[in-house]
Amino acid sequence: MQTACSKYGIIHTVEEGETLYLIGKMYHVKVSSIIYANPHIGIYDLQPGDQICIPKLCGA
Repeated sequence: MQTACSKYGIIHTVEEGETLYLIGKMYHVKVSSIIYANPHIGIYDLQPGDQICIPKLCGA
């Protein structure tokens, strides 16, 4: 079964020191888009090993 993230984005495993801002810059995605795609994450409590969905841009 395909998850919504695997169909519409990619999974990123958080590494030590990463923030949503840095992750967004890596993938050229707005932080607000990452937050919207991951309502379960604590934006100020990312931990190494957390897996988050990075949404793809439409047409990308």
